[in-house]
Amino acid sequence: MDGWIEELVMREEPVMLTEAELDLPSNPVHEFPAPRRVHIWIRYPSSAYRVKGHATAWTKTAVKVSFFEPGIKTQRQGWVWVGAVTPAAPDEL
Repeated sequence: MDGWIEELVMREEPVMLTEAELDLPSNPVHEFPAPRRVHIWIRYPSSAYRVKGHATAWTKTAVKVSFFEPGIKTQRQGWVWVGAVTPAAPDEL
C-alpha cells in the first residue's frame, strides 16, 4: 500500500493544515491517552495518498497525525482535516 511514497517524497513535501486553518484559539486541542492507529489521506502538491499512521490529538475540525516515509526514513507529523482520517481495523498496523 505504501510503496508509492518512496519515489514521491524525493520531490514533494506533504501539505498539512496551516495555523489559520487550525484556528486553535477557537478549536482547543485534545490529546489521545495513547496514539490511535488510523488510515490517513495525505496531500502532496500533485496527488493524495491513503497511508497507515497514528492519530495523537484532535480538535473539532482536525486531527494531528504521524506516518512514516520509508524512502527517506523519516517520521512525519502534522494536522489534517477530520474527514481525512479513519480508524484502522484492530488487526492492522
